Amino acid sequence: MGCSPRENVPLYELDIDELRRKANPVLPYAVFALLRYNLSLIADVLPTSAFRDCGLDPDRWYPLPRRLLSTARFALTHHRQREHNRQTLDTVRDRFDVRCGPLTDSAAIA
Repeated sequence: MGCSPRENVPLYELDIDELRRKANPVLPYAVFALLRYNLSLIADVLPTSAFRDCGLDPDRWYPLPRRLLSTARFALTHHRQREHNRQTLDTVRDRFDVRCGPLTDSAAIA
């Protein structure tokens, strides 16, 4: 379940500045789709404890039953929603002609 150094996770990138200039009203929705898509991929390769230990649990302020329900819902639906979010990001790329797609090695270095 862990991510080895050689394992590539096909994260997406989005040129937020370019999208802001071309279609600012779309920006929050595109960023949300990007966040959910990448988080879904990362959740498949990292142990749950990694999210808990680094504070990436937005539900941590809620009672345990609500947190468990939220975690279960994410686990059951994130694969199905991942494809929808990828299609949304591809539509943003095509419609607004912005850089949005799989993160390349050169982009990761920059």
